[in-house]
Amino acid sequence: MGKYQINQAQSGNFRTTLNYVTKNGRYMLRAHIAAQDIETEENGGLANKELQFESEESNFRDRSRIDVRFGDAENKLLGKRYYMDHSYKLIRKNKDSSRVEKTSLSIGHQFDYETKYYLFTQTAPNVYFGDALVTTINDRMNLKTMFNKFSAEFYNATLGRLEGNISLYNYNYFTNSILITDTQTIQNQLKGEEVAIGAEYSKTIAGFRLEGRVKYNISGSLTGSLLDAAASYRFNEKNKVRVTLHSSNSMPDFNFLMYQSDYTNYNWQNTNTFEKENVNSLQFDFESHTWGNVMAKYSRLGNYAYFAADPTITVEEGLDNTIIRPFQESKSVNHLKVKYDKEFRLGKFALNNTVMYQTVAQSSDVLNVPQLVTRNTLYFSSDVFKKAMYLQTGITLKYFSSYNMDGYNPALGEFYTQNNEKLGGYPLLDFFINAKVQQTRIYLKAEHFNSFFSQPNFYAAPDYPYRDFVVRFGLVWNFFS
Repeated sequence: MGKYQINQAQSGNFRTTLNYVTKNGRYMLRAHIAAQDIETEENGGLANKELQFESEESNFRDRSRIDVRFGDAENKLLGKRYYMDHSYKLIRKNKDSSRVEKTSLSIGHQFDYETKYYLFTQTAPNVYFGDALVTTINDRMNLKTMFNKFSAEFYNATLGRLEGNISLYNYNYFTNSILITDTQTIQNQLKGEEVAIGAEYSKTIAGFRLEGRVKYNISGSLTGSLLDAAASYRFNEKNKVRVTLHSSNSMPDFNFLMYQSDYTNYNWQNTNTFEKENVNSLQFDFESHTWGNVMAKYSRLGNYAYFAADPTITVEEGLDNTIIRPFQESKSVNHLKVKYDKEFRLGKFALNNTVMYQTVAQSSDVLNVPQLVTRNTLYFSSDVFKKAMYLQTGITLKYFSSYNMDGYNPALGEFYTQNNEKLGGYPLLDFFINAKVQQTRIYLKAEHFNSFFSQPNFYAAPDYPYRDFVVRFGLVWNFFS
């Protein structure tokens, strides 16, 4: 339950797992069933943020007094997954003096079946989203996918591990009707089958670790090729370097390709116009206990798909980002990210630091990221009360530079690119206490306590404020010694 009006969220989660290995180690089975549902009230953000939230008027310290856009909208996401991965070793040979496996040949099968649906409801249409086709909004999109992979793996202590596989991917993305508009006919279903072949290889040679994975699509138009390659070298226990290469191409997510809504402007089918997204990246990692960890990643995105306001649709003043549609950038988007993290210790005190720098080179502003992101924690840890309790307490600072933060669209449940409003450039301060007594752990966190004395300009998305000061606490009691 949030502090603002129409701001309740609830979720349910269920997961059960199974692991089984025969006594001789030839057959192995791993499986799980997982289910999740998330229901959220959608208030559409603040209706008068300048006059109420940002004005620092004392009456609006009670956030329930601030006006929001909707009082009748909700969305729901429900998903279920059934997964199984099992293999059988046809040949297995151990070394003479140990139980370390020397050579093996195995066959395997991986199965994954998932069902999902997304639902957005509203008791009456709102001008915020434009014209509607009916008097009650009830948008629902469904997805069913099934994945099967059959593999054969050869392992040798000298040659490494080599796997060849063939995979079959079935998908069915659908709604309950065909929609015919003045400009196009939107089908009620995207259904197909993808067949791909692939291979994986890994080997460690005197400190060098080589890994590779390749997949090539031989049937179907939704998925595409994939290449992952990595090489790492461990100098010693404290220093390691790793280089990773990634290349892939596939169609954007289903809701970019087809969507149906009771709102007129939220209907599209792009199966014949959108092309496969291309992602190519090169990453370098250096991990050192002495010097810290450095990560640098360069990514080149082709045919980048994104949501944004439709400039061809005329809307009322102040509703510039209300009609959101999918677009695809024809020119390349280049993204560079560099991250450094290191912890400094002095006695019982420690300072943990993570700093990230980002920059984007692009023809149009379709990918917006903060240039600087930092997280720093200063904390004290020690045994107290004659070592009866272990105590850790400190302060965390989080900060990111201002940028054109992505907006949120409640009808789609998606974030979209906007270039009208820069947000960010404010710190978030948290105070925490962790205590452990035998098998019991107690934790308390005073989150965003600087909201008491800072200007109210903190947002998680345009018109959606970040939460105010809140205290979170909990107890973990492990019933074992």
